[in-house]
Amino acid sequence: MSARRRHICALTVMLIAALQPVSSHAQQAAVPEFRNVSKSDVSASLRKVRSIRFAVDETMPPFAYRNAVGALTGFVPILLDAMCRDLKLACEFLTRPRDQAVASLDAGEVDAVLSMAGPDNADLSRYDFTRPFLRSFSRFATRTASPIASTAQRDLAGKRVGVRAGTRQQQFLEGYYPRSAIVTFESDEELYDALRLARIDALFGDSFRLMFWLSGQSSMDCCQFLGNGYGPGTGMSQALSFMLRKPDADIRKVIDHGLDRLQSSGNFASVYVRFFPDSPY
Repeated sequence: MSARRRHICALTVMLIAALQPVSSHAQQAAVPEFRNVSKSDVSASLRKVRSIRFAVDETMPPFAYRNAVGALTGFVPILLDAMCRDLKLACEFLTRPRDQAVASLDAGEVDAVLSMAGPDNADLSRYDFTRPFLRSFSRFATRTASPIASTAQRDLAGKRVGVRAGTRQQQFLEGYYPRSAIVTFESDEELYDALRLARIDALFGDSFRLMFWLSGQSSMDCCQFLGNGYGPGTGMSQALSFMLRKPDADIRKVIDHGLDRLQSSGNFASVYVRFFPDSPY
């Protein structure tokens, strides 16, 4: 059996497992729907596009990683595999580090790469983007027994609020929370430990990373989200989409159509709850 055939078979097994009925705990998790489903006719594009090559960074759990037996898995490849099966496309997943993915796209080695930066930081004369299928928000967290009642400026006035140094979250805090004591950290680990050990009163950071830390063993159940997430319109949200070469409009239309179908059918939700323990929003 060829390496490609073994890879496809491994993804088949993982996809079947991912689409089994979810546990009651997982069913309670809020599944986001960021896509306004398009009713455009993409039949011409579907006739032209019969295969897609995706670049995948295997060092980005839970989005993409190798499991205990070395097979590629994660939210992104499992989601895309479901899409490709639904549309009867032949899809291939080529592992590329994030810093090499765009070069592979330029060289024609792949057709689409996962983008967490979006069109704001890209050359729009050369690249095109699908509509976002997921977003990362920014959120506050406090210790479970904290008396801080909300994210209002008055409730955080005089409080020590931790944040990663040099991030947009730091800029946001300095602009909107002038009466708080902003404490910066060089890594997420240092930031999270500071909250767990009560060296700060609250922290502000990426909602996905926070979600996994709060639900993981290293947090020791110390802490919880405070308030709701800061999303589109606040500058604190990152969109996840796929970036393609500008001439490949048909591939973009097919991917958007496939992601719309996954959301409408509920298969997006089935995959989502397998990889995300809670709602980051």
